[in-house]
Amino acid sequence: MNHALYQAMRFIVLILLTGYMSPGQAAAELLEEDWKQQYADLKGKLSGQMSLAKTGNSSTIPASQAYDPHALIQDDDITPLDVALRRTRALLEHIKTLPGAKNLGSLEKELEKIASQPVMLAKTASTGAQDSAAFMALAKVTRAAALSNPLLDFDDLLFVEWANLESDPGVRSAERNGDSEYDGSHMCDQYYGHNGHANGRLYILKDFKTDNPQLKDLADGLRVPSGSNEGQLMNEGCFFTPDLSWDGKTVLFAWSSGNGWKKKWVKENRYHLFKINIDGTGLTRLTDGDDDDFDPVWLPNGRVVFISTRRGGLGRCHERRVPSYVLHSMKPDGSDMFAIDWHETNEYQPSVNNDGMLVYTRWDYVDREDCIAHHMWICYPDGRDPRAPHGNYPLPLTTMEGSNWPNGEYQRPYAEYHIRAIPNSHKYVATAGPHHGQSFGSLVILDTRIEDDNLMSQVKRLTPDAGFPESENDPRNGKFWIYGTAWPLSEDYFIVNYKNGIYLLDRFGNRTLIHAGTRAAYFRPMDVFPVRSRPLPPVIPTQTWQGERMKENVHNASIYVNNVYVTDEFGKLPAEYGPEPGKKKIKWMRIVQVFPKMTNVKNFPNIAPHASESLARIPLGVCPVEDDGSVYCEAPVEKEIYFQLLDEDGLAVQSMRSGTYVHPGEQLSCVGCHESKWESPPITPNPIAKRAGAPPAVLETEVDPEHIWPFNYYRTVKPVFDDKCLPCHREKGRGPDMSYRSIQNSLFGFTGDRFSSYSVAKWGGSRTVPGKFGAMYADLTKYLSEEHYNPGLSQEEMRRITLWLDLQSNELSAYYDVEKQVKGEKVWPALDIDTLNVQGVERRVVSIEEPGTETKMVPAVKTRLIRDRLVIHFPKNDTYRVTMYSTSGKRVNQFVTPITTVFGFSTASLTRGLYFLAIESDDMHNWVKICL
Repeated sequence: MNHALYQAMRFIVLILLTGYMSPGQAAAELLEEDWKQQYADLKGKLSGQMSLAKTGNSSTIPASQAYDPHALIQDDDITPLDVALRRTRALLEHIKTLPGAKNLGSLEKELEKIASQPVMLAKTASTGAQDSAAFMALAKVTRAAALSNPLLDFDDLLFVEWANLESDPGVRSAERNGDSEYDGSHMCDQYYGHNGHANGRLYILKDFKTDNPQLKDLADGLRVPSGSNEGQLMNEGCFFTPDLSWDGKTVLFAWSSGNGWKKKWVKENRYHLFKINIDGTGLTRLTDGDDDDFDPVWLPNGRVVFISTRRGGLGRCHERRVPSYVLHSMKPDGSDMFAIDWHETNEYQPSVNNDGMLVYTRWDYVDREDCIAHHMWICYPDGRDPRAPHGNYPLPLTTMEGSNWPNGEYQRPYAEYHIRAIPNSHKYVATAGPHHGQSFGSLVILDTRIEDDNLMSQVKRLTPDAGFPESENDPRNGKFWIYGTAWPLSEDYFIVNYKNGIYLLDRFGNRTLIHAGTRAAYFRPMDVFPVRSRPLPPVIPTQTWQGERMKENVHNASIYVNNVYVTDEFGKLPAEYGPEPGKKKIKWMRIVQVFPKMTNVKNFPNIAPHASESLARIPLGVCPVEDDGSVYCEAPVEKEIYFQLLDEDGLAVQSMRSGTYVHPGEQLSCVGCHESKWESPPITPNPIAKRAGAPPAVLETEVDPEHIWPFNYYRTVKPVFDDKCLPCHREKGRGPDMSYRSIQNSLFGFTGDRFSSYSVAKWGGSRTVPGKFGAMYADLTKYLSEEHYNPGLSQEEMRRITLWLDLQSNELSAYYDVEKQVKGEKVWPALDIDTLNVQGVERRVVSIEEPGTETKMVPAVKTRLIRDRLVIHFPKNDTYRVTMYSTSGKRVNQFVTPITTVFGFSTASLTRGLYFLAIESDDMHNWVKICL
């Protein structure tokens, strides 16, 4: 179909559906059809044909879970009129209490007139024309009341009409390769640009409260201004995830060509970010390349945070290519771009809450089942201090004891998407959706001030008419993907996507049509924004040093824990451990790095056959825990890490089953280890670790790095087993041959596979039981003692084995070159590691310049600060003279190096600040700027 014919047909469709050919004509028809459908739905629910909660003993959904009881079917509801009348009365009464509310007396009179009709007074389940006509009359009252809401103090709405390949029945049947997830029917795949459906729209609905609203196509006639797809009509592609600036003047959005049925995984089909003025001018491309960029959000400080695959890594539980995507940041012109997040799985839909913090969804399953946690996370706008205030640890927390454990993932929303703060409230609205489907379902209200019971304590159902996909309904059946995104006006009123329309929704269950979809039913109007300015949340100062800020003089990153003995009830250490005299002490905190998967297919290679979907990892080192439980140490930066607590014997007693990360310059601090989020922390005056201005402790390796970097069975422990165990086994003619397969049933490892882990005895649950995991719990450990034929292990050999058992007992250290790893060769992970600085406790020099002259970039000379030592890497063997100057030009130090390519010296005695190095040889003279 050529473009002109397409535009003509589109015009006809718009006239028929939303063009309002004469005052009220088309609009009235659309409204009448919607009211008829609502009447039919209520009738079906009242007769038990459809699922909807009722109060009392007949509940299919507990009434206590409803955000408002009016949204339920009450026990004395007999007809749809009963339900609608009750809800409309509640609406009218509530609107009257709002500041600026109009006089609703005429609507109240009309309401009571309807209520006094014989069809209402009869209180019988009538199905006649009178019943239907009364419902239609009442619906007009409801609509008038809803549109009179003083919170609707704006006239226009911004939104996109979006669909993906899997949504289109024609594409599903004729084009796709038979894998619905591959074409977008999965929470991950829906966000790849090639799965976006072509011919989407970026719309403004003007004067939406009137009888004659106008639909404006913001990108009509516009073409891609530069880069990939330059010159292509924007309306031939797919619009996605818009965000409106705080002043209401500029729109950010993602766009792709949407040609995934032709070819996937090419940069022409990726989502990239653009911005445009609200009047349709100033279209500008912000990102390009072979990555998907989407979900942009304006920060109060003017920067833009977005989700991108640029961080790298792939999903662990798939049978196809599923790149991971996480939070990134850039200036609003697309410059100064960098990751602010090193999580190894996927993250979604950042927004800014009323305190200026970032709120988003994270799929979190470090050493846990792959489908139990995709819920709310929060961090600072620069990415610092990511925390999970809600839903990250469903029941059962453990399956070490007892039986018949509750499967909490099916007793709450399976996943929560599109989380947005409610104005003037501490609550949030979100979409409860599936894992194995798209991010639609039911709307919920989240209150993180309530203590999380790992089930529904923090969750209320705003729309109990729609069940939770996957935990209550078929995740792959689109008929359960009822609600999409929601824009909160208050704790009581919302603008929502319902099926393929936009509605006003109130807490009482009234749903008022604003806009019906303009084209095929699978195009959904999503991400609705009132076109107006919004109050700017607090601007939180940036306290990380990335991108252009790397030029500033900052301290190294550090980690501080006030008291490792402070925990929640479940995380309490065994009774024999504690800071009190006579108890065993926690002596060390171990920091472990995990690495993103780098191959497409699940368990290929299987790096831990006993623990499906395990992550490669490496122990970065330990730091001391003081007698009062305090810890202060240097921090690895720009990598996903987790912590373990070790006793005096070096055995892990407690372990995280999630991940965090530290940014350059960040001072990360915690109260304790799994401390309660809802109780005031105990005050620890003058903690030992930070007493008298003590510097952060150095991260020390537990054993010779040659044995643990890289970290796997063949380099770390097999040489010990071959030397100390295997000869005896051979001599006696029994015992394992010490191959990995021969001992794997005696190892410890948390599995990530949903079919073998979550509710399985011994290994299941979502939290670590202190003292019951790793070397303390593995069957293999009992064979390491002197009672077992006295294998004669040295202290370091024993530490190598227990360290390996504590860290998942992986066979491999990387996701490729398996044969080389089996031979004991060094195979490093492909991402997030610098083999010259494995621990990552450095700051990098970002510019090379001579004072008072233009910058001279000399990539052949590399400098790095590791702790308090400056290391210089020269381009070749030669004799170099290195002279250090202060900014005033005073010579601080001078060295003449031997013939080498690497040179280092201590900076511990130098005052922090800016210095310059003059690096000279017979054929070079360079200046390097250093921040200590």
